[in-house]
This record gives sequence, structure tokens and C-alpha cells, in this order.
Amino acid sequence: MMKTLSLCSALLCLAGSALAADAGNEWQLRIKNHGNSWTASFSGPVEYGAPGKRVRGSGLIVEKARALAAFSKIRLDGPMNLRLSQAGADTVRVSADDNIEPLIETVVEGDTLVLRLQKGAGLTSRHAPTVLVESKSLQALSIHGSGDVSLDRFKGDKLSLALAGSGDLRIGLLEVKELIASVSGSGDVEVAGQADSQQWQLQGSGDVNARSLSGRSVQAQLTGSGDMSIGVTQNLDVTLRGSGDLRYAGRPQLRQTVTGSGEISGR
Repeated sequence: MMKTLSLCSALLCLAGSALAADAGNEWQLRIKNHGNSWTASFSGPVEYGAPGKRVRGSGLIVEKARALAAFSKIRLDGPMNLRLSQAGADTVRVSADDNIEPLIETVVEGDTLVLRLQKGAGLTSRHAPTVLVESKSLQALSIHGSGDVSLDRFKGDKLSLALAGSGDLRIGLLEVKELIASVSGSGDVEVAGQADSQQWQLQGSGDVNARSLSGRSVQAQLTGSGDMSIGVTQNLDVTLRGSGDLRYAGRPQLRQTVTGSGEISGR
């Protein structure tokens, strides 16, 4: 009971501070459970770039299509959110304030779709710019900014994921033979479905919730403070060199190397 009261008091203090700082803006409370501890943070309007160079959003949201060449990889740089879906053709649309939409670049470099702001540009907006992408043959996705990424369903042979920023990644249903994933930032990953072969590298503070992602053979290396939960049926090879914990569901053959303070536990 005392812990609950302490948490509530802390949240009230945070809320008061945020509202006092800027009562005119909309704030969202985000609470994260770290096992034995909790953290709470507020997110408000999107602000990016040098204060003197920021374009303030008009509040008039527009959505415009972009004509681009074919691509098989996506790289997200900057504060834009990405809503990704699998389809029969490659399409890109940008949703943002009408005076911010032109600042968002969607360019294909080689076979990679790069999403970023114009060089030197900045913005302030109540509505985070969102890029809506349909991909026919996605092979790799990398997140290097603060934008969040959502992918409802994906089916294929192989998918590579790389998170190096603070943006989160959510995949509703993944069906692949092989998944290769690297998490080196503070962004969290949540994924469900099936990936027969999985290779994970966690080097940052971001957590991975893959307990609903079934795998036959899983390799996981945790060298940061991020925690991981997974589901595995046959073989699990774990290396822990950091403070992050790994929890697994299933009864796999376990091979483990632990040199850090993190723990491995089955359930």
C-alpha cells in the first residue's frame, strides 16, 4: 500500500510540474514497469531542431502521397511516426501540418526508403508528423530517431530490425522464418507471432517483449540494462553481460553464459 501511495504521489508531482510548465499544451502520461521499479514520463507536443529554426505547426493537418521508386528497406530518422503495412505495391503518404509536410523528406537511396526532415529544419507541433508506408517486399527496418513505428501484420522469409533511437516498435503479427534484431537505444520493442530462428542483440536500455513470439531456436545477447521476455520451444542460447534480465516461456534446451548482474528465468 505504501509503495502505491508513493507512486501516486510521484505521479501527481510530475503532473503538476508538466502542467505548470506549459498549461496550454496537451500532455500524455507514460508509465513503465521495470520489474522491481517503475518510471513515469510525460510526452507533449513534438519539438525538434534548434529553437530559432523551428516551424510552428498551423494545426491544419493534410495528407499527401509521394511518388517514389521501389524499395525493400526503410530507415526512419527524426521525430516522425511510421505506420507500416504490407501490401501489393510500394506507397508512401505523409500526414502533418500543412506548413510542416513540405519539410519531411521521403527519398529512396539505393533500395532504402529514408524518412527524415530537411537538413537544418526544425518543428513544433501538437501533432507528430506521420508517414504511412505500404511495402511489397520489406526486408529491413531501422529506427534512428524518436518516432514510433507500428506494423500490424508481416509475413515473409526474413526480416532485420535495428533500433538505435528512442522510438518504440510494435508488430502485431509477425510470421517469418528468420528474424535478426538489434536494440541499442532506449526504444522498446513489442512483437507477437512466429519466427522460427531468432537472433537478438540488446545493448541499450530498451526492453523487448517477445513472449508472444514463438521461436524454435533463439540466440540472445544482452549487454545493456534492457530486459527481455521471449517464447522458445527447442534451443535457447543466452549471453548476459549487462544488468538486463531475460525471461523465457517454454521448455527449450538452455545454454547460458552470465558474466553480468542480469538473471535468466523460465516460466
